[in-house]
Amino acid sequence: MYGDGASEKLIAEALGDKRDELFIVSKVYPHNGSERGVQAACERSLKRLKTDRIDLYLLDWRGGEDLPSVVAGFEKLRRNGKIRYWGVSNFDVDDLEELFSIDGGDACATDQVLYNVARRGRSLIFCLGCASGGCR
Repeated sequence: MYGDGASEKLIAEALGDKRDELFIVSKVYPHNGSERGVQAACERSLKRLKTDRIDLYLLDWRGGEDLPSVVAGFEKLRRNGKIRYWGVSNFDVDDLEELFSIDGGDACATDQVLYNVARRGRSLIFCLGCASGGCR
């Protein structure tokens, strides 16, 4: 995803023979947000990473994707051993509620949130969401 795949090529170079000792995370753009799209994007990432599997594969942001189709694509990748876990990145509480309402959506392993010294607003949003019963 980053650098049009250049970062994955750098990771592959750095991995060397340590692949089994590391946990690899990669992301898919929302414009690949369909069953076939996430599968094709994953295959491209696997090729650039020079590995047979990604440990955690994330849908990055929302962007008009067909969320049920994305979940189906992630689950197919998981069943086929291409990914171990899947998740999302930068989903708000309402996005997560939608995700959890989809068949298979509860298999989502994580929501990687944008959180750093300059951007800490999500902590309040998620605390409020969890307090209202929105977290599992």
